[in-house]
Amino acid sequence: MKYIKLVASDLDGTLLDKNKEITPRLYHALEQMNEQGIYFVPATGRPFSTVPQAIKALPFLRYVITSNGAAIYDAVEKKAVIENNLSPNAVDAVIPIAKHLPVITEYFIHGKAYIAKSVYENLSPYGLTESHVRYILNSRTPVENFWEKMQKSHAILENINLIFRDMDLRKQVWAELRALGLCSVTASTPENIEITSPLATKAKALETLCALLGIEAEHVLAMGDSDNDLPMLEFAGIGVAMANGEAHIKAAADMIAEDCNHFGAAKILEQLLKETRSLWYSSLRLSCGCSA
Repeated sequence: MKYIKLVASDLDGTLLDKNKEITPRLYHALEQMNEQGIYFVPATGRPFSTVPQAIKALPFLRYVITSNGAAIYDAVEKKAVIENNLSPNAVDAVIPIAKHLPVITEYFIHGKAYIAKSVYENLSPYGLTESHVRYILNSRTPVENFWEKMQKSHAILENINLIFRDMDLRKQVWAELRALGLCSVTASTPENIEITSPLATKAKALETLCALLGIEAEHVLAMGDSDNDLPMLEFAGIGVAMANGEAHIKAAADMIAEDCNHFGAAKILEQLLKETRSLWYSSLRLSCGCSA
């Protein structure tokens, strides 16, 4: 394994288990990684306000890539250091496409997620799991006059998220949005479409952060499981896909980790730590003229 200075990881389906938690084993690996001077950077499609408390509470957390790369947050300063919002033209073009669809539409502004009050109060038509319903109710802010407020905020939107029940319709809308040529179109689950600025991908945000920290791509390890993780895995010196990930993500990865419910991320980080120590000892022997 190459000498790694920064680990970037998707959260849902990658770092977190099915209960959206950090296991003690994973926490220990992250803690050891920090002691080795390796940055840990969560890279998620979530807006900052909905990043799990288990992540925000990590004492060594500094930077978080959110909204699929639309923002990089400084977790210590509690503010965005980089923002790449959708262009007003893109938002104005997406609204007529999305407005009359039988889907859940959300938009993210300054790290917070908003949803129409009428949808928030009746999520039953959308075929969501109980856990997804709880997540929306606990993390979204319901608003009146949703589309009007979205239009008025068209210069400051990080992300527009569409959640589908009809997969044929999703495929059709995906192609229509891609044809606009005004935005990045990706997904973090098989049911959604996430719309951001062309400048807002996890890879572009990671590249920006690495430039700020003086870290080259070859010294980055990135982990993910979904379409929105693919550019990040391709950017990194080592791209790791989860066994539970989508087929094209696994095909593009340098390594496959066990699934997120069987300590996949922890095992990769443990391997990284072991090889980092080996590289460090080898370097020490060379610098002091010692032989093996």
